[in-house]
Amino acid sequence: MNSRFRTPAGFPVGFSLPSFHVLRSAWLIAAIAAGALMLGCTSPRDGTLDEFARWHDTARAQAQAGTMSWSEFYRQSFDRLTALPPSLQQDTRLENTVLLLSTARKYEAHEITAQQFASERDHIESQLEARLR
Repeated sequence: MNSRFRTPAGFPVGFSLPSFHVLRSAWLIAAIAAGALMLGCTSPRDGTLDEFARWHDTARAQAQAGTMSWSEFYRQSFDRLTALPPSLQQDTRLENTVLLLSTARKYEAHEITAQQFASERDHIESQLEARLR
């Protein structure tokens, strides 16, 4: 140790080791930044998926009541899903929405019966729920 500057031998003159308080502050700042980053990354996506789910439930009820066509419901669903931030859940929902839109158009063109449409819709939606679990 160099007694004149109180630094360990081999360290440059004028160099001092960081104090405990400086290190503690650095860790605290890093922890706060990491927490803010994690919250910033997850919160908006969860909010937009929740918002989509609320819209979906309301619009689906309208389609079931006949105040909105099924193809219009699935077209709007597709548009809203593509506006969401990319995610695996979004990809899965988009894939199934395309299948449902195609089935709805067949039903509205009288290519399949109401019973066939309901059966196909239930099958596709069951597959979606299984994939999202």
